[in-house]
Amino acid sequence: MAVEITMPQLSDTMSEGRILVWRKKEGDAVKRGEALAEVATDKADLEIESFHQGTLLKVFATEGSTVKVGSVIAVIGEAGESVADSAPKGASAPAAAAPVAQATKATPAPALTATVTSAPAASSSTSYGVNGTERIKISPLARNVAQAHGVDYAGLKGTGEGGRIVRRDIEGAVGQAVSAPAPVAPVQETRTGAKLVPLPQHASQQGAQFETSRSVGSEDLSRMRQTIASRMVESKTTIPHFYMTAKIQVDALSHMRATLKALPQYEGLTVNHLVIKATALALRANPRLNSSFHDGKLLTPPTVNVGIVTALPDGLLIPVLKNADQMHLADIAADGRALIQRARAGRPKADDLLGATFSISNVGPSPVESFSAIISPGQGGILAVSAIQDEPVVVNGEIRPGQVMRVTLSVDHRIIDGVVAGEFLKELKRLLEEPILLLA
Repeated sequence: MAVEITMPQLSDTMSEGRILVWRKKEGDAVKRGEALAEVATDKADLEIESFHQGTLLKVFATEGSTVKVGSVIAVIGEAGESVADSAPKGASAPAAAAPVAQATKATPAPALTATVTSAPAASSSTSYGVNGTERIKISPLARNVAQAHGVDYAGLKGTGEGGRIVRRDIEGAVGQAVSAPAPVAPVQETRTGAKLVPLPQHASQQGAQFETSRSVGSEDLSRMRQTIASRMVESKTTIPHFYMTAKIQVDALSHMRATLKALPQYEGLTVNHLVIKATALALRANPRLNSSFHDGKLLTPPTVNVGIVTALPDGLLIPVLKNADQMHLADIAADGRALIQRARAGRPKADDLLGATFSISNVGPSPVESFSAIISPGQGGILAVSAIQDEPVVVNGEIRPGQVMRVTLSVDHRIIDGVVAGEFLKELKRLLEEPILLLA
């Protein structure tokens, strides 16, 4: 029986997606778990995964089409099965490509004045950066795959919309010698009085010159960066943040992690997995921190769903661990690792990015003592986790070397006050300093 494939909602903010490339064509066999298409969302270029097995009978949304979430984009069924030819509502025709803007060289300006080249149109196949250097049009997903396989994509010809390099182009290049033109060393100049004098190459290495650019370039933000920009402005202008920082001794936590990760069921266990478990339990004990402000009301969801802020080459995604307070630590490690891997590969499942009630941002090994994170709209708080530091600590009145981690809680002051936030941090500190409690 034929099954309609609809445009999934791949994030809480996604309302539509644009088909970049179909990974399967009409008549192709499809297995469960295979990628059907690559889609541009408001946050990133992601893949639509098939949850059905059969034959791709009909494609309704062509490459370049923009489709509303929930609209039918294709049909999968048995080979030879008949389906309607009419396209369902929700898929718009591909937008006409704007003409490629010509980057023109400006007339040389007087000394001390930078000149500006015209910026290319958003839909052009190339863009120009500082000094007129050409940038390559490649999807973030394709860039991730290229980096993972060590592929130099500078010499590749893209087969996606407008000549864009997409994942299939990178996969076709894996194992082949893909070389880019040798880079040309830029002319380096310094100002001596009012005269520009070329410098020898070694001077730049010695830091002995004052370098100036002949041109200043600009480029459009990616969809992901545009979404981040609008969401962060929305958060900081509509949510009254306040912040509280706690210092946590994590010697016992580090020791327990080292012991557990040697066991097969705890393979890949990280400090962040332990923080996620502790945070989820602290949220269950302090449900106000798991709430949000909406239309003048306090919304308290029935589940604790922890979002894991995950860095990507051009931004971030927040995959979500559902019911994290009820999960065993080993499952948090396994499921959390899988969530992040799918997000970074551009292949999240349909609900991976949906439903977070609270988020955690961890800078990992970066030498950051503390920082404050911005609350994601629709949530009441976020926890910023800094790197573990070796510091002197006081134990039973004596100063000893120890390991310390600082966490900063950002909360929505419309619904959460200092006392409530302090209680949450108190419980979180207790759980992380007595980590045996995380195994319950």
